[in-house]
Amino acid sequence: MGSSQADKAASHQRIVSAASARVRGEGVGSLNVAELMGAAGLTHGGFYRHFDSRDELVEEAIEAALEEGARRTARAAANGGEQALEQIIAGYLSQRHRDSPESGCAVAALPAEVARSTERARDAYTRQVRRYLELLTELLPARGADEHDAHLIIAALVGGLSIARAVNDEQLSQEILAGVAGALIRRIESEAR
Repeated sequence: MGSSQADKAASHQRIVSAASARVRGEGVGSLNVAELMGAAGLTHGGFYRHFDSRDELVEEAIEAALEEGARRTARAAANGGEQALEQIIAGYLSQRHRDSPESGCAVAALPAEVARSTERARDAYTRQVRRYLELLTELLPARGADEHDAHLIIAALVGGLSIARAVNDEQLSQEILAGVAGALIRRIESEAR
């Protein structure tokens, strides 16, 4: 790849990364092309050398956010088993994750946005949810666990985190994070016996 093509690819990646963080942290509506291009160190006029439309950028940003979450979760699950699952739950339902939606899981940050988005974005979201369900099913203790347990876990993780982010009472938010994490871990431990 020539240097101009490499530079264009690097610029494209900077734009998508900045957009990915913005849509997770502030929603698709917050995506202002001029501001985003400035944040990526590029001019507003250069946008259309990279994308046909704002919608195309949104789709790529959502896909990038989902892929980042997939890589992070796969690393956390690498050791496998119940302990890895408990670490994923604890990390997902942590204050750090709650307070950093711009770098957190897009499955939790974007469900309402994606539900109103394009088929491309919905397909990417669906693929990521399926990956998480497969991974969770693999990590569940074998005795008595099935795919429905994975559905319950992902719903509890996403719902617990979303509610903890939405409430304006810090103590209640912490209680939700700890309560959902504790309930999930107790359920997993009881299935392992």
